[in-house]
Amino acid sequence: MSKNDWPLEADTTAISPPVRRRRKILPIILLLLATFALLGPVRNYYVQWSAIRKMQAAALAKDYSEEFRQLSLLAKMGNRDSQGYLDAMHWRGEGTEQNDEQAVFWWRKSADQGNAEAAAALSQAYSLGRGVAKDDRLAASLAREAADKGNANGEYQLGVLYSRGQGLTKSDEQALYWWRKAIDAGSVEAAYSLGQAYFKGLGIKKDDKIGAMWIRRAADKGYAEAAYVLSTAYKFGLGVDKNSQLAATWARKAADQGNADGQYMLGVLYHLGEGMVQDDSLAFQWWMKAATSGVHQAQSSVAGAYAAGQGVARDDIQAFAWMSKAANQGDAFAQSSLGGMYAQGKGVARSDAEAASWWLKAANQGDASAQLNLGAAYAKGAGLTQSDANAVQWWLKAAKQGDVTAQLWVAYSYANGKGIARDDKAAETWWLEAAKAGNVDAEFSLGTLYYRGIGGKPDYPQAAKWFLKAAEHGNAQAKTYIELMKQNGQLDSKTL
Repeated sequence: MSKNDWPLEADTTAISPPVRRRRKILPIILLLLATFALLGPVRNYYVQWSAIRKMQAAALAKDYSEEFRQLSLLAKMGNRDSQGYLDAMHWRGEGTEQNDEQAVFWWRKSADQGNAEAAAALSQAYSLGRGVAKDDRLAASLAREAADKGNANGEYQLGVLYSRGQGLTKSDEQALYWWRKAIDAGSVEAAYSLGQAYFKGLGIKKDDKIGAMWIRRAADKGYAEAAYVLSTAYKFGLGVDKNSQLAATWARKAADQGNADGQYMLGVLYHLGEGMVQDDSLAFQWWMKAATSGVHQAQSSVAGAYAAGQGVARDDIQAFAWMSKAANQGDAFAQSSLGGMYAQGKGVARSDAEAASWWLKAANQGDASAQLNLGAAYAKGAGLTQSDANAVQWWLKAAKQGDVTAQLWVAYSYANGKGIARDDKAAETWWLEAAKAGNVDAEFSLGTLYYRGIGGKPDYPQAAKWFLKAAEHGNAQAKTYIELMKQNGQLDSKTL
């Protein structure tokens, strides 16, 4: 699996924070505000009505500054609904500077007046510790308060907290219960989370087909994260038939909405030429958008593009800079690659110690390439105290993951008793594993092992078999052994 191929479960979460979106809310805002204006004091009627009309025009024109100004006027008059929408603008930084504290201030005022939507949003703030000290119990209390009033975001948020075990006893079953209620109340986020629960088998039997159905429902309603996940589902055939065209379609929908994961996926599809014409330049552009947003896979892809000069001019310094960003986020592939950059002095001063340090980080995360290189560093004493035993330890880890080069080194170590007790049978096992992959060195080594004999007992038919395979693959030494066996009468007609 390359850095551009990953299972869906590895890169998606079962839940996402509730997002206060603008779609389909304008008529509701107007109705609520108009009702307040008509029932309010007569002297405020014209002021309020004027503010409502101006806010309406600003919202339609996406003039967030004017919308914010008019909502501020109405909020100060005490309207709880306008307070709720005002704080959402503070939270998103629309029409004003992003300010979590102000968002929480207005949500609290609105929630204190019984606004369930504000209580749900306030729960989110407390659960994330944004604009207020993190308080899981209060977050749960506010979410339940909103949920008990039938508020979709409150029901969704309560499901999130149950799923995380945040302020409540963790319960996937309760999470599913509240997400289903939220879906009935119109929550798109809940539909997305239910789909992810089916994908991962959280509180319910794993079912990719049903998972994809719920993800599609959320994606159809414009939820960008769902569009990204649906793209990966079509790319890998998870719950749906593999379809490169649809993978590209949904990746673009997510990317065009500013979803960073979708931008990364779109870059991958351009790079691979799946569902669209292959274009490394466009791949690089989309990766850069995602990388700037902090997506570590995109950062390593940008680094790889700079290192190879694909879609952008080759630049080892830029490659090192972006690989460092991904590595510092814990990306094992990037950590392993960064070790290689230090070892070769590409984009940075050569340092065996730094190379070994980064390989160790990646190796501890299970990266086979890093485990192989770390073993080699121990064997050579490059940046580390020389240790054949430690070398074999790391090679074994990589070999068990199918790394052919590591399998060769493990077999060699067993055959020569280097760093581990000599064991010809163990050497045979690992050379056979490497030979399955068609490795000619393993084929030749098996020939010499059988020719010499395991436990002092040569096996000439097996030796001939493997020498012939190696010779067919171009190994000159194997041809020499075959001639020698012919001269010694060790190669019979049946073997040939």
